Amino acid sequence: MTKRDIDDLPRAPWCVPAAYFYALDLDGPALAWEYLRRHPRYRAEYSASMRLRSEWPARWGLRVAEDPSLDAREACPQWQADAESLLHVRVGQTRGTNQGDAADRRFDLWRVPGRKKLTLGDTDFTLTTELRARRVRVLLDSRLGDGADYVCAAPLAPNLRCQLDDFNAQEKVLVGRTPDAVSPRTASRSALLHHRALQALDAAQAGASHRDIAKALVGLEAAAARWHADGELRAQVRHLLRRAEAYMHGEYRTLAGVRRSAAEYPGDESLH
Repeated sequence: MTKRDIDDLPRAPWCVPAAYFYALDLDGPALAWEYLRRHPRYRAEYSASMRLRSEWPARWGLRVAEDPSLDAREACPQWQADAESLLHVRVGQTRGTNQGDAADRRFDLWRVPGRKKLTLGDTDFTLTTELRARRVRVLLDSRLGDGADYVCAAPLAPNLRCQLDDFNAQEKVLVGRTPDAVSPRTASRSALLHHRALQALDAAQAGASHRDIAKALVGLEAAAARWHADGELRAQVRHLLRRAEAYMHGEYRTLAGVRRSAAEYPGDESLH
């Protein structure tokens, strides 16, 4: 590699693949946030949110506005689908339980394992706990206090059977148990594609050329050997950008489990 080759390397945060490794461990709702927070119109609306009506986040599938400068490791976006996908923890007493079970049914925030965050919604709280490669969330009744008896309720969603494992994991953390399979997992092909798509999207928004994006994705030497006007590497870059832009312009809702609404911006679901 010559000095001129080194000088040709892109010098921007998006040129470092390691900066996106955290995306390999994100679940669907967290990935949805990564795409939405890159949407120029969402960022503009957040900046102007003091002058906008309070219901503007609903157009994006959110219950409350979230700061787009925070990535999925820091942000706790509350999607409109949360009420259908999270366990509801309410004030109440379970009948017919013995003394040991009753002790487990008293709410204790500090018994919940992992790094915890509480986010205030319209009428309740969302408790998020991070357990290495897994993020677990539950909806808490706003009346729930430390030491209070509680009951868990699973929402009757159409895909309830598919969500039972998630509900069981959510209930386990309330009594201080770590759910199964929280060790770091091997990145799936889908996760790798999201990792690269987010990197390519950031590069494109920064004004990088397709060739510079290829250099960042596969390295300078590989890009020099494989880059051609109609080559497979250029086709891969185009595919990643189309994929990333499609998610940013509306398909992120699929990842978040949010239904489309008539309040969406027209044309956000398609590329321009």
